[in-house]
Amino acid sequence: MVGNPVADRSPELWKTFGNWIEAVKSATLDPTTTFFELFVSKPLSGDIAQSFSAAATAQDAKAALTRARVILWGDSPGYTKKPGVSAALAPQLERVFGADEGLVAAIICNFSLKHGSGSAHDDLRALPAMALVPTELRDATLKFALGLVKEKIDQLIEQKRPAILAVDEIRKEIMSFVRKHDRRTILTSFAPTPSKEAIAGDLETRTYVRQLDLIDADYDERLRAVNDFLRAAADRTQWSEKGDVQPESFDEFADNLQRTWDNIRRKCAIEHKNRPAVEHGKLLYQDCALHQAQLQGMAVPGHFTPGSFHSLADAEKVGWHPDYVNQLRAAPLKETKAP
Repeated sequence: MVGNPVADRSPELWKTFGNWIEAVKSATLDPTTTFFELFVSKPLSGDIAQSFSAAATAQDAKAALTRARVILWGDSPGYTKKPGVSAALAPQLERVFGADEGLVAAIICNFSLKHGSGSAHDDLRALPAMALVPTELRDATLKFALGLVKEKIDQLIEQKRPAILAVDEIRKEIMSFVRKHDRRTILTSFAPTPSKEAIAGDLETRTYVRQLDLIDADYDERLRAVNDFLRAAADRTQWSEKGDVQPESFDEFADNLQRTWDNIRRKCAIEHKNRPAVEHGKLLYQDCALHQAQLQGMAVPGHFTPGSFHSLADAEKVGWHPDYVNQLRAAPLKETKAP
């Protein structure tokens, strides 16, 4: 941007306040709980912006607003300077000076003007949070973060929506990026032991359990499958919420498992073509259960890969019986009882 965006007669300065006023009017922002910060990348100042930033009380804010009106429009009621305001600035001043004084004062009370050193990358590198990022990843992380924010803002502008980003959401995506590219080798499971009620519910109703019924899996196999399925689902939720794993990595993992299943299925069809369908299915299931896969380049807990296979089986994207699709349509779920 050419010039000083926080100068007294900067259209950008007053447009920013005008946008905040509209956001408060529409209840998008609450002026009593929102911090309104205007950040410029290098040391720049403006008399009015500085006075707004220094206002700590409603009285101070109203006095600063009145002073700004006098500087730009002149004294009330004549406002003799108003006709001389530039065409670019005039409508922005109308949005601010024409708004409810109490509302504008509430925004000014929570407004602060801040500036960087002139180098955005140096300022970002100096943030305390960057100390948590491995040194070799810092430049790549900064590039990703800046691109992410720009992309999301551009999307909101294209959709004619306020360019408001949730800090927690951005932070989670950045941490997911860091964890995807760092040197950790193991994902830790925090999944609790499933409750008896949850296990009983899945044993009675879920498609992945029916898939095991089709190959005459015994009770212990079905019970282990339910535990794996529920714990894997809990891990996916926690890793996603904590930013340990990026969403697309789960899709890549599932695609890997589906490809593995298809390859093993084809191999079994050749090697065991003379075996009964149920035995064929048992062999396919056992081979898939032994498969070791990594998620985002990291080893996963022992229950996660089998549990993810069961998730695919629940969605009928994979199956154990050679004719599982038709068999699922025809076969009711078997009654499951502990031995």
